Amino acid sequence: MKQEHAVIRMDVLGRKAWLKVYVEDERRFKLGVLDLAARVLGVRALRPPPHWGGARACATEHKRLQELAACGARVPEVLGVGPNALLIGDIGTTLKSRLHETDAAGQARLIALAVQALAQVHARGGHIGQPYARNLTVTDEGGIGFLDLEEDPRDNMTLEQAQVRDWLVFAAGTSRYFEHPEVEFAALLRPVLQAAPEPVRTELVRSVRRLRIVERIASRLGERARRIGGALASLRIALDA
Repeated sequence: MKQEHAVIRMDVLGRKAWLKVYVEDERRFKLGVLDLAARVLGVRALRPPPHWGGARACATEHKRLQELAACGARVPEVLGVGPNALLIGDIGTTLKSRLHETDAAGQARLIALAVQALAQVHARGGHIGQPYARNLTVTDEGGIGFLDLEEDPRDNMTLEQAQVRDWLVFAAGTSRYFEHPEVEFAALLRPVLQAAPEPVRTELVRSVRRLRIVERIASRLGERARRIGGALASLRIALDA
């Protein structure tokens, strides 16, 4: 598989910055398999968005950075634009790195901040797409930022489905940091998901129910699969409250 993009650290006028160069990418087969699985399961929110690569990926990320900034989300400032490259500012250490540097109580606190930040983006009509811990950042003051926006789920789904996708992806990437995610993680998610707009909550409930078979099978497999099962259980329990 070809590399999706190259990221080079730079110093611009005394500021840390990153040059992100988008290259052409061949993922048609992998995306086709994922799309087929989502269709078979009946979970529209898990259909993979188109991944264009090159200049089109660059244009997509530039557009998405502008849209999320307008929603009040913390995203990198665009310092320069080229045909297939963006020069962007630095917005801190990744959430994934911070989670590996702290204890269980610190992990829960950081994930709670991320839950609130994601909910705020949604409340303002936005969506992320790939809110994995590696694509979120944290400031020393607790501000949460968002990275890697070269795909747009709105290319093949509704806003409500894109927001549901955010919760599914976020849960899949962060439930692992809880010893008992169906208790601790569900407790963090519950008030936010219960307060979500009715169309989003309804679509998320429908998606989690469709994925119940995945949750059951995953609980009997390896560690990585069990993490997925724990994420789905956390969402199911939070929504059932």
